[in-house]
Amino acid sequence: MQNLMSLTITVFGLLLLLHIFEIHKTGLFQKKKDLFVCSTVVLVYALYAFSNLGNTESPQSGFEGANREETVVDFGENVDIGRIQFMAGNHYGQLLGLEFSYDGEQWSRRYTFETMAVFAWHSHDFNVQTRFVRLITRRMNMLEMGFRDVYGNLITIASVEGAAVALFDEQHLVPMSRLGHMHSTYFDEIYYPRTAYEFIHGLDVYEWTHPPLGKIIISWGIQIFGMTPFGWRFMNVLSGILALIPLYFMAKALLKSSFWAGFATFIFAFDFMHFVQSRIATLDSFVLLFIVTMYYFMYEYTKTNFLRDKLIKTLFPLFLSGLFMGFAIATKWSGGFGAVGIAVIFFITIAKRYLEYRAEPEINKSFYKKTGITLACCVGFFIAVPAVIYVLSYIPFYAAGSLYPEIGFFESILQNQLMMVSFHLHLNATHPFSSYWWQWIINWRPMLFFDYLPAEGMTQNISTFGNPLVWWGGLPALAYTLYRAIRKNFDAIFLMIGYLSLFVPWLFASRLAFIYYYYPNVVFLALMIGYSIQNASVLDSIRLNRKTIACVFAGAVFLLFLLFYPVISGVTISISYVETFLRWPFMREWVLVFY
Repeated sequence: MQNLMSLTITVFGLLLLLHIFEIHKTGLFQKKKDLFVCSTVVLVYALYAFSNLGNTESPQSGFEGANREETVVDFGENVDIGRIQFMAGNHYGQLLGLEFSYDGEQWSRRYTFETMAVFAWHSHDFNVQTRFVRLITRRMNMLEMGFRDVYGNLITIASVEGAAVALFDEQHLVPMSRLGHMHSTYFDEIYYPRTAYEFIHGLDVYEWTHPPLGKIIISWGIQIFGMTPFGWRFMNVLSGILALIPLYFMAKALLKSSFWAGFATFIFAFDFMHFVQSRIATLDSFVLLFIVTMYYFMYEYTKTNFLRDKLIKTLFPLFLSGLFMGFAIATKWSGGFGAVGIAVIFFITIAKRYLEYRAEPEINKSFYKKTGITLACCVGFFIAVPAVIYVLSYIPFYAAGSLYPEIGFFESILQNQLMMVSFHLHLNATHPFSSYWWQWIINWRPMLFFDYLPAEGMTQNISTFGNPLVWWGGLPALAYTLYRAIRKNFDAIFLMIGYLSLFVPWLFASRLAFIYYYYPNVVFLALMIGYSIQNASVLDSIRLNRKTIACVFAGAVFLLFLLFYPVISGVTISISYVETFLRWPFMREWVLVFY
């Protein structure tokens, strides 16, 4: 039941996103140029986003035992064990005991290991000569185990007897590397893919501090591609790619040009943070997709006029805006910040219609009637519809028995809301990469997701922070847009409301915060940069025309993306490369990101 509901909710959401492709109604792709520009940016980004995303194979069978169990591994002859590797399942903090014997009778030298992450490979070095290994497990959930000799070669196992035989049936999947994001979870993936897996299998749910929809979407990728790194990250990448489409449409509507729409979409696509957040199985890429889409439809509403157009035509974009607002909030409560912005934009639009009515009351006699109908519909679009989505998203949660089934479905949902409020209000944790809102604006405090030294002089890193040209270039663009908003330019007002609604709430947050909370704001920075280069009169003094300036800017954004690609993608790179090209002396905080 929960599997079917997971698929239904996700497919429903994505199909509604594709409603943006109403080419025959919107006319956005009536010009082949629009289709070419948008699809080119999307496809180029997709090539990078899916590259080296994660392994498509991972151990699927395994051992789970509640009681003390013993398993004896026989190598057939004495071997020198230099390393043990094992992949944990959906629990961590489990203890694994090992004992060794030459004859299978006398056991000695017990080692104890603890699982520290879920759906991740663990590796421990030790030097033991033995023929037999006895595994002692208690309340264990593990998927595979392998032994390597002192030279790093996988040791062939002659036989296994005992409870955990399934730990040695997929030896070809034991990775050569000791650690790595390609075959294991990293950072907050220990929460969300695990919970998605638990939704699929009807297990007790671990992560309850955010609404369920994002984890349901992750579970769809797992059901298609298996419980593999590629599978649990697939929907995030797809969401990051799809988000470029409503962004292009919104940029086209705001900037009224295929060129400028392509420019804004391109510089956002190759912002470092968009790349990183789209490739990790957390909730942020889904929230971004839904926020961009709900703002696009609200902008479409502002361009309609119920005093001139058919009322149904003006209500349809409102419905879609409310729908995607519901998806955003059902994924993460911070999606509600954007909801405040679209509410402000809506009432500004109604106020404009009122001024039109006051200017020509005889012509616009239907104002009060149509306003009343619109407001009544908005109660459904922005309250009832999101509420239904939010409640439906809890079905897999409840089916897994994690929502106090003894008190009922709706009472369980209410209890979970109270728990979430308490958690976020009283979170007193610390983190070495936490940051303040003012540091986000200047791109000062990156967040390290993954760090490993695979060999001497080499490093692997995944860090989330902004492309300097986009984030720093966004500051004068933000100032210019604010200036234009003060002068009552509606497009500038729209951009400022979108930006501020997503940013201002964090000014008052006392809890732990990170730079990636600024991620949705980067959409509006990219739009503001396009808006500013297109319109700012100060650029008239530059001999280059505005499109040439934009092309140079976009090219520089892409070159910086390529320069920093190793430390946002996790590929192995020499430390000397980091020292030479990436350790910028006036950004000392960045040093912490790389090693």
